[in-house]
Amino acid sequence: MKPPDEETPLRDYPWVVVRLRCPWCRRGGNFKLADIAAKHGSRITIGSIVVAFMEGCEWRPWNPARKPQKYGMRCGGYCPDLRRSDPPDLPPSMVGLNLIEGGKDDQLPSSPDAPARRKRRVGGGDF
Repeated sequence: MKPPDEETPLRDYPWVVVRLRCPWCRRGGNFKLADIAAKHGSRITIGSIVVAFMEGCEWRPWNPARKPQKYGMRCGGYCPDLRRSDPPDLPPSMVGLNLIEGGKDDQLPSSPDAPARRKRRVGGGDF
């Protein structure tokens, strides 16, 4: 299964809930796929849904009340579940174990009298 992207039609979206967020105005929501399909149709793309979500933001780039600014704030509406292969609502117990870099050699000594290895600073002498 190919992860969804902006060009994915709503009928091919693999999950039941579409999550939308905006980091600037702190808006966001979880919308049911059936509700979006009833309102916009099943052939609309996820990118078009994000644009429709941005319509309610005062920071949207095409707002006629705001003149274009090179470094001004813009609406950052996005769908956090795009380009993900695993479901966003999978319980943590079903995710499985993650491999963490390092191992037993990287642990600190357990006894207080054991000599501790000191890491050296890069670009400097011993302190």
